[in-house]
Amino acid sequence: MIKALQLLSIVSILGACSTTKLVDHWQAETFSRNDLNQVLIVGVTNNAANRFLFESEIERAMLNAGLSGTTSIRALGDEFPTKENVQGYINDHDIDYVLATRLADVKVDKTYVPESVRTYYTGPYYPSYGHYYHGYGSSITMVRDAYVDTRSTVVLVTTIFDTRTKQPVWVGRSESFEPGSVNYLAADIAKSAWRNISP
Repeated sequence: MIKALQLLSIVSILGACSTTKLVDHWQAETFSRNDLNQVLIVGVTNNAANRFLFESEIERAMLNAGLSGTTSIRALGDEFPTKENVQGYINDHDIDYVLATRLADVKVDKTYVPESVRTYYTGPYYPSYGHYYHGYGSSITMVRDAYVDTRSTVVLVTTIFDTRTKQPVWVGRSESFEPGSVNYLAADIAKSAWRNISP
């Protein structure tokens, strides 16, 4: 059901705020957003701290929407959420759906920005007394060293599984540019996915 792939292992070392967009998604005709209830939230990562932050933020977003969900870290502890232990928990509890998010790809684009030299005319030293200085002004030269601009894009796949059929009922692929905190990224993904699940 859930592939054992790492999620967000690099997020903690990337800075700035993220911009997340859902680039594509699919939804089963028989599935509705209103069906979501008793959901197990799984962040597929072996980093327990990131998993806790991510799953907790998704759970909070679901609760705010009036949905019932529980995190896999609460259900399974720090143990990595494998297909077997997730299925074992489902068998013993009333879980209708599993919402799993995994890291699919990390794109790093590098652009070389050449050195820049610019000279600016600043005008007379004292504009109101310019005639005393015969209108002479001043100029400054500013030099910006060459550098490499690096931009990172994290590609995440979120899948909602029906525990009865063990089949996906919704799949969405999102891209986050320059992702910052795990909490911010999780909230961004939750909002983006929620807007695109048909009621």
